[in-house]
Amino acid sequence: KLIGRIAPRDINVLITGESGTGKELVARAILHHSLRRERPFLAVNCAAIPEHLLESELFGHTRGAFTGAIKEATGWFECADGGTIFLDEVNDMSPALQVRLLRVLQTGEYSQIGSTEIRHCHVRVVAATSQDLRKLVREGKFREEVYYRLNVIDIWLPPLRDRKCDIPLLAQHFLKLYGDKYNKPNLHLSKEAEALLLTYDFPGHVRELENMMQRAVIFAEDEVIAPRHLPEAIF
Repeated sequence: KLIGRIAPRDINVLITGESGTGKELVARAILHHSLRRERPFLAVNCAAIPEHLLESELFGHTRGAFTGAIKEATGWFECADGGTIFLDEVNDMSPALQVRLLRVLQTGEYSQIGSTEIRHCHVRVVAATSQDLRKLVREGKFREEVYYRLNVIDIWLPPLRDRKCDIPLLAQHFLKLYGDKYNKPNLHLSKEAEALLLTYDFPGHVRELENMMQRAVIFAEDEVIAPRHLPEAIF
């Protein structure tokens, strides 16, 4: 209900929760129900890209801006103009880069590395973190003004073990996703398989459930996913 209520409103969203709880799924659900659903969606894992490269990837660079910059490169904010950019693990962004992000959040303005030309973009920012950003703000490890710009609406995702009613819905979503991929349509869980999923604590959260369903699709002989198609860890 919260996703459906905020998605059409063009505001920034901060998604928090343990790693693997499905934060990118929520970001894509927001996109799907938003007015920007036909526009670009770019997902950026801030923890997976070295700091000096992340700035270039986000904002682009001019030719000769640094060693190895042999040609001009377009940044993700420019590519996502009119659409949505998903900043995963935004807590790993350096303070210096947070300052540049703040400018985009406040005014939509940015400049490429090596350029003084001011560019503009109109991008909805959905950020996610597995850390407590308020605690990081208190410790001086995350800029307060950036936190409040990102946290217009806060969505907290509880661990999957605390929202058991989501398990059958997510499982069916992944069965359709991988069923289409592997040309196995109309797959569904047996009552026994669903009961096993509902009794499991899922330490790996949604990511673990997705892996289970992908495995089950691969081993399925017909349209029914039975307990034998599930990994031994669930028993």
